[in-house]
Amino acid sequence: MSTTQTLLMLGDSLVEWGDWEELLPTIQVINRGVAGEYVEELSARLTAEIETAPDPDHILIMAGTNNLLMGNRFFPAIFRSMLPRLSSLCPNVGITLNSIMPMSLPGLSAQIAETNMELRDVADQSDCLFLNMVPPYTEQCLPITRPCFLPDGVHLSTLGYQVWADEIRRHLKSLLA
Repeated sequence: MSTTQTLLMLGDSLVEWGDWEELLPTIQVINRGVAGEYVEELSARLTAEIETAPDPDHILIMAGTNNLLMGNRFFPAIFRSMLPRLSSLCPNVGITLNSIMPMSLPGLSAQIAETNMELRDVADQSDCLFLNMVPPYTEQCLPITRPCFLPDGVHLSTLGYQVWADEIRRHLKSLLA
């Protein structure tokens, strides 16, 4: 008898706007994305989200896009305190920090790469996992014929969500193996 995995997803509009029931039909997704949210706002609501979410098997956090877009490159420091707090709130739950997506905005690629290195370090230091979405998007998306982003360069297209969902599924499956 197999049980359905429960995934709590925390983050911004990229989480909120995903049709996770369609994208991850074999996983019960608790969608706690808030469009326009900054990492510090997620940190402020973290305890309330954990208290109201049915016991998840895993937590995935995708946040920081709005901070980066507004020029705040120091948000990984918030994760340094937030991830250990989340681990203490959910001691038996795996936590994955998602990379910043490789948005197709001019002048941001170097900042995204640097920020993702910082986020990977924060995840490692917090005994959390890190899901790097840059390689899958680089391999599976093409700006004109296979775009993973909408024309705003930030939000995900249908293909973008499919690529992300496939990676989440693969990531969770590897944890069960």
